[in-house]
Amino acid sequence: MAMNTLKFNWKRCLWVTFIFLYSGLFFYNFFRPFSNWLVTYMYTMVLVLWLCVEYYEKRLFFQSGFMPIKQYRWYIRAVFALFFYSSFIIGCGTIVWWQSNRIHLYPILQILGVLLLIYSIFIRWQALGSKVPDHSSINKFYISLFFLTMSMALGYSSIFHFPYVLFIGYPLIFLQRFYELKHFKKFEKYIYEDKGIKKLEQKNYADLWDVYIDKHSKKRGKK
Repeated sequence: MAMNTLKFNWKRCLWVTFIFLYSGLFFYNFFRPFSNWLVTYMYTMVLVLWLCVEYYEKRLFFQSGFMPIKQYRWYIRAVFALFFYSSFIIGCGTIVWWQSNRIHLYPILQILGVLLLIYSIFIRWQALGSKVPDHSSINKFYISLFFLTMSMALGYSSIFHFPYVLFIGYPLIFLQRFYELKHFKKFEKYIYEDKGIKKLEQKNYADLWDVYIDKHSKKRGKK
């Protein structure tokens, strides 16, 4: 879960370093032939760097990880991943193939995109840094996704991106947040009411989840 600390993995570190350096060269050659590309390139590299860090730390990426991984629904994450990576492709493609869809406010929108991306990462790390998750940290995590997805629309200054984020991305984020809060509240109810525990602590957080899951598995088995 999110509270686990990872030991340094030099093989994984070398791999993500290679991916970052290769991406830097690839996107430099990809964007450079076109006008007003530099700030968009900077945005892309900050995004890639963040993705590399997320991959290195083996996070669930589009879900907070505050619950055991089996409590999440993989298809919700898969649909959001499809939205996110398609947004990335659309953004890059706008610079190269669909320039008529660009909003010509360079570099104002792109700078706002970079700043919003950095702010979303900051909020995300604050949420993930919680010793014991609560409703506030869950909400903060999904707020970071709101900013992250909007930063792509700004960073790539695509007209198509804004409705894509508002009408596809945001409902998916709301769905994930609703799902996680719903299950987290059930877990808290079991801990505080059934077990009589007054406060969650980091040292027994994972164990309590195991007990909770085991209890509900037995309930389902009796039905």
